[in-house]
Amino acid sequence: MGGIGQLHQPVTIGTLPDDVLLKIFKIFVEETYCYYTISEEWRMLVHVCRRWRNLAFSSPRHLNLQLRFRPPKRSVKRMLDIWPELPIYIDAVDCSVKEVRDNVAAALGLSHRVSRIRLEGTSDSVWKTFGSLMKHPFPTLTHLLVRHSDRSTKGAISRSLLGGSAPSLRDLYLDHVPFPALPELLLSSTNLVRLRYDNIPRSGYISPQAIVTGLSMLTRLQSLSLTFRSRRPHPDREIQIPPPHTRTLLPALTHLCFWGVPGYMEDLVAQIDVPSLEKLEITFFHQEVLEARLEVSELPKFVGRADKLSLVDRAEAFLSSGGISVELSLHSWVLYPKTFTIYPVCDEWDLRLSYLGQFCASCLPTPFPFECLYICHPIDHAWPDVKDDPDPQWLELLRPFSTVKHLRLSHPVASRVAKALGGLPAERVLEVLPALEIVYVSGLKHFGSMKEAISEFAHARQLSGHPVSIYDWGGRERLIM
Repeated sequence: MGGIGQLHQPVTIGTLPDDVLLKIFKIFVEETYCYYTISEEWRMLVHVCRRWRNLAFSSPRHLNLQLRFRPPKRSVKRMLDIWPELPIYIDAVDCSVKEVRDNVAAALGLSHRVSRIRLEGTSDSVWKTFGSLMKHPFPTLTHLLVRHSDRSTKGAISRSLLGGSAPSLRDLYLDHVPFPALPELLLSSTNLVRLRYDNIPRSGYISPQAIVTGLSMLTRLQSLSLTFRSRRPHPDREIQIPPPHTRTLLPALTHLCFWGVPGYMEDLVAQIDVPSLEKLEITFFHQEVLEARLEVSELPKFVGRADKLSLVDRAEAFLSSGGISVELSLHSWVLYPKTFTIYPVCDEWDLRLSYLGQFCASCLPTPFPFECLYICHPIDHAWPDVKDDPDPQWLELLRPFSTVKHLRLSHPVASRVAKALGGLPAERVLEVLPALEIVYVSGLKHFGSMKEAISEFAHARQLSGHPVSIYDWGGRERLIM
């Protein structure tokens, strides 16, 4: 009986062995982690008792214990006097303040301990100080974020940044920062998981060939963002597409974001294979599209080589006063459904439909495997009045979607599409959306002309032997048989 009683003795937190406590500590710390914001809840743990303090400090790497310097709120010297020799996170969000710069400079001098660096609000003058202190190796650095506040910056970051080598770096984010020597650093950053080089200034231009060379060793890279600040990133250099005899494989890449000119994008995607890609975001400067007429051939091949992108079955087109976007996704995806997004920046209203048609016809692989097409328009943007005559551009937009079964139209897009479809002669009614079965329309009850036009289309499809049902937007009420 005594043995049974011992089995039921209560277990207190004080009787837990060290290995169990460490597992609990790790869960507690990890649950409070946020991107670019480390957890500091470990400070609570080490103040509970001497045992917990000693246990936590004996496993700083396991618990990811770091000293987060946030000047001017926390003095580097004071924190170094209080805490043991833990990894350092430099978190400076306003480097224009002298006190902040002085504290950052002091922390950068401890390069062997620095694990994360976040420098916001830097400029050419500020970087002269920081750059000289960052020419030495930072062997434990895993995260680096540098964002210039001065968009007119011209001074490029030295190729000796981080001693020219960053073997531990996992996350690199540069914004408005000219760093043409980036590919050289990437060749040593074999553990890199996320790379963002955004708002690339003219003085930071890197050719597609050089970028691909830098990416060639990044087998763990999951996210890549390259966005240029101007439509002509380096006008005195002519971009040429090399013969793609071999392509660089990026096996882990799941997200690619690009903002620039079509020619650069063509050069880039012609040289890489990304079989695991799940999300692709592209923005082209509209003037470049206008001049080049969106003559792209490598982009649809690239999308076709991405196994997961080839599974998309839903397309959404959004039109607004600022431009248009095309988003493709898997209908079954609930979280992060957008897998392929294209944003042509366009100010001229009469070019938007033309651009949308060009994107669908030129940028996407054919045949289109889409069962659903959504054409939506934000209600807070004004549209020009509907023309009396059908706009043929809508038919050209819809023509490539030969496999679409479900079409969703928001008002006021619905009025224009309905007029275009209703204007089709009976003998041509199957030339556009031949597989269509259901149309979901918003505002149909309140606009007689729209209902009349869509009814004409539905009647013509009925006579052709390929009937189409018309429902309200929510699909709760069948409006036209």
